Amino acid sequence: MARKNKGIILLIIGVLLLITAGGWYAYNILEDNKAGKQAQQLLDVITTQSVTPDSTAEAVIIAGGDAFCGRVIIDKLSVELPVYNEWNYTRLKSAPCRYTGSIETNDIIIAAHNYKSHFGSLNKLTEGDEIKFIDPYGKSHLYQVCEIINLDGTAVSDMHSGGWDFTLFTCTKGGEQRVTVRCIRKENS
Repeated sequence: MARKNKGIILLIIGVLLLITAGGWYAYNILEDNKAGKQAQQLLDVITTQSVTPDSTAEAVIIAGGDAFCGRVIIDKLSVELPVYNEWNYTRLKSAPCRYTGSIETNDIIIAAHNYKSHFGSLNKLTEGDEIKFIDPYGKSHLYQVCEIINLDGTAVSDMHSGGWDFTLFTCTKGGEQRVTVRCIRKENS
């Protein structure tokens, strides 16, 4: 009888774990969809706003009380996203953020969540692929992917090293590493 009770308890625990996993999966899908919709709404707004110099004399687009340094376009991944001028975790839930650097100094680093609607497919890029960054003035900056690596999540100095013109990164699914895409400026158009 005790063996039967133990089996029932284990079965109940297993079912509860499956329900929890299913709920977590559904939550992540909803968060991804929400982030995609928010990013699209922000993109729609910033493409109609005028440019405003910020306190550091860099151009930004002010929309909804937030500053945006431009937008990133990755045609191969069918991604076009606004980029917040400064990053924080709240902003990161709706769109990519400038982590550090700038277009003007050829050292911009942009971070985003690994949502499918954001940078979740960065690992599908290959050397030679092109990425565009549209600055607040509407000027297109073209970059070519030169390196795709996974960096340890705590390797902050490695993220800044190498003197790359343009870097994108996002967490891997487990969050322990960062998919990092390094690019050089190809041309301006």
